[in-house]
Amino acid sequence: MSKTVKIRMYNVGFGDSFLITLPDGPLILIDAGFHSRGKGEFSGDELVEQIIKDVKSITGAEDAHIDVVICTHRHADHLFAFNSSLWDQVSVGEVWLPWVEDRKNEKAVRLWKKQASFAMNLATALSSFQLNAADRESVEFMLWNAGVELPGMAAAGGWSNAKALDCLHEGFAYRRRTKPRFLPATRTFPESFSCPDLPDVVIHVLGPPRDPELIEELDPEADGETYRALAMRAAASGEAVADMSALAAFGPEWQVREDEGGAEDLLTRNEKKWLENLATGADALLAATHVDNMINSTSLVLVIEVGKARLLFPGDAEWGTWKRILADDDARALLHNATFLKVGHHGSHNATPKTLVEEVLPEGIPAMISTQEGPGNYRNNIPLPDLVTALEEHDMRHVRSDQLPERLPRGFRKGDDGKWIELSIPC
Repeated sequence: MSKTVKIRMYNVGFGDSFLITLPDGPLILIDAGFHSRGKGEFSGDELVEQIIKDVKSITGAEDAHIDVVICTHRHADHLFAFNSSLWDQVSVGEVWLPWVEDRKNEKAVRLWKKQASFAMNLATALSSFQLNAADRESVEFMLWNAGVELPGMAAAGGWSNAKALDCLHEGFAYRRRTKPRFLPATRTFPESFSCPDLPDVVIHVLGPPRDPELIEELDPEADGETYRALAMRAAASGEAVADMSALAAFGPEWQVREDEGGAEDLLTRNEKKWLENLATGADALLAATHVDNMINSTSLVLVIEVGKARLLFPGDAEWGTWKRILADDDARALLHNATFLKVGHHGSHNATPKTLVEEVLPEGIPAMISTQEGPGNYRNNIPLPDLVTALEEHDMRHVRSDQLPERLPRGFRKGDDGKWIELSIPC
């Protein structure tokens, strides 16, 4: 009898959560997130309750144990349920995170400090922008998803992205490997490894980039003028600025002190006008999108190889990561032999390259789209109709979590009143 891999997609709405059952029993959980403005069948502790119930049912054990827990990146719609105290009832073998979540890595810590400063300056300055209701909702959505706590949007019970990350770093009832595994661990690309909790499984890591020289592309401060413009707006709003160093283009020895006379005469009229335009010319929606894209660019991109099955889980990786992957012969070879696709970023326009679907992935493989169509510019054209059409044209039978047909494609089944969909793949 042939062995199978089972992939269970939970209907979390605008978010991701997948439970993978490997032959002979090992379990992998990839993400456990949802967004307060895009919930599916679960709220608060309910997703964790469902996962624990399913784990016990699959293993037949009294206690819940997951062999590997993976969080692809730090957006709320991928990790928010890790706030739940119910994880104290679950033991794990290993936890995997992107390398940028290594709290002992100086470059990673500096990257997140800059990102947080950028996002907080935008949040502080938000009231100064003349945004219509839809654009403001989009900005607030992206900031909340990035972990910025905005007035009136604080989650119940003190839940936050930071608290969820603490669970991934230190939580759970028991951990065989006490510290997370940060991926990729080396600059080898693609990086491949195996671990004791997943016998006969090979993991191929295609993202995020590990090369320190590529960090600059993910750094919000790389767009210096927008960064400083947001800080100047925040200062003008009368609120505290997250990082006053954002306003300083030079060191203290070059700055004019407040008590130094004649400072206003140091700038020409044109230079003063340029500064005014800089402070008022920042684009809030563009800046929020920059924050969102930067975090998506840190997503883990994994190919999980189980026998003859190769499962592609790209998180929310965007074009920068895909460009690097598609340019590498070894990475393309892995994708060319994929037997399953988790469609990235809920089917958005910038997460699944046309080349990937039309030229690289095999025709006829199954796919899953964890998504939620609905109001709001942040969900505009999600999932992208052209992407769905491309899947259909290449005979990729697929399901989306928010729209279940009465008759599911071959290999898929629905369970627990539509709370999850499961796919069986030979391996």
